[in-house]
Amino acid sequence: MFYRHTLKPHELALVIPNTNECLFAIHTKLTARNYDVAVYKYGQEYFVLDDARIFKQIQGIDQESQGDEEELLPYVEEAFEDNCYTLVEEKLVELELNILATMSISSPVQVKYYEFIDFI
Repeated sequence: MFYRHTLKPHELALVIPNTNECLFAIHTKLTARNYDVAVYKYGQEYFVLDDARIFKQIQGIDQESQGDEEELLPYVEEAFEDNCYTLVEEKLVELELNILATMSISSPVQVKYYEFIDFI
């Protein structure tokens, strides 16, 4: 099961260290282009996913505040299978969120956060 929240970059920075598995997608308009990034966290590892299928799926379930993880995780798995990911350090994710937090003053930054929870 997943739970979706809309967060601000500084809020996300406080939340993600305390979760085991999540996906978050960030969107903002920069002067020269749109900035879109999706990051999957599993355990202590962060993966930047460079796969348009994930963004398309996120748009498709945009109105859901909770749902079945099978609506998202297969797209994450496909990104891994197709080598459409980069492993990044937690410090780089924190730095990026801090930069986006200061940018959000002048232009809105949209963060969609999906936390995956297994029920026993």
